[in-house]
Amino acid sequence: MTSTDYRPRVERAIRFIGENLDRPITLAEVAKVAHLSEYHFHRIFAAITGEPIGRFVTRRRLELAALRLAYEPSRSVTEIALAVGYSSTSNFSKAFSAHFGCAPSRVRHPDPDLPPALGKLTRTYGARFDPAALYVLPPDADEATRRREHDALAKSVRWVDFAGLDVACLASAEGYDLPALERTWDELIARGRALGVCDDAVDAYGMAFDSPRVTAPELCRYHACVPCPADVALPAPLFRGRIPAGRYAVFRYAGDVTAVEETYRRIYSVWLPRSGVVADDFVAVDHYVNDGPVAGSVDFEIWIKVRAREP
Repeated sequence: MTSTDYRPRVERAIRFIGENLDRPITLAEVAKVAHLSEYHFHRIFAAITGEPIGRFVTRRRLELAALRLAYEPSRSVTEIALAVGYSSTSNFSKAFSAHFGCAPSRVRHPDPDLPPALGKLTRTYGARFDPAALYVLPPDADEATRRREHDALAKSVRWVDFAGLDVACLASAEGYDLPALERTWDELIARGRALGVCDDAVDAYGMAFDSPRVTAPELCRYHACVPCPADVALPAPLFRGRIPAGRYAVFRYAGDVTAVEETYRRIYSVWLPRSGVVADDFVAVDHYVNDGPVAGSVDFEIWIKVRAREP
């Protein structure tokens, strides 16, 4: 079997990791989810994801923490540390500073006059962490501006209680690189039509698992997806996935694909903190009603999985 053949097992393991970041995770239990021995799973996971599982888990904990620090201002640093699996604030702060090169408090109080932070993210991947880049409004924006921006988004949101959906997926080989995304969509739709799960009016979903503001470009993960019945056999490189069930806040976006990431940051940093809900996992889901991305332009719905904010 090739690494492509093992991808469905690794994807199951990654989903398991994402659902259990609030507690210790052992190699044995993740390997069991993938139905592989610990030895083989460790090698295969690194071959497919580009990093050892221990580093992957630590990185995902800290990246999720950075997003929650920025977009859930009502939660304390201690609450967020515990929510991503750290037993104490001191251990969390030490790990956060080592990875991002700054204290967690700097995420909530970014100083644009300070240089970008230098930590493991920079030393290992050459990417720099700029806390101010998590936001679209400057730190000194007045309350009237923040309220006006929030209200504009609040008027456009609609709510969807989603039952979940089984999908056929194809992973982008180069993360969020735009030409790679277009190639991924072209290949998925062609393969989907050959399998009989796509017709001329494509109902498609894109899943972006990482924020490029906290994740190195080469580690960002993107899946192009189309609905697929459970009884359809999927040949490699396709694999089976699922759009999770739950409550979603839905926004419409039409425009240049290069502005999509800024739109997500606007929703997260302006609308979300005042919305009464919190993001469940910060996985971006794009729902293409008629077709996938075309020549750099997109027309889709932005789906953000949410849950009630804890009192």
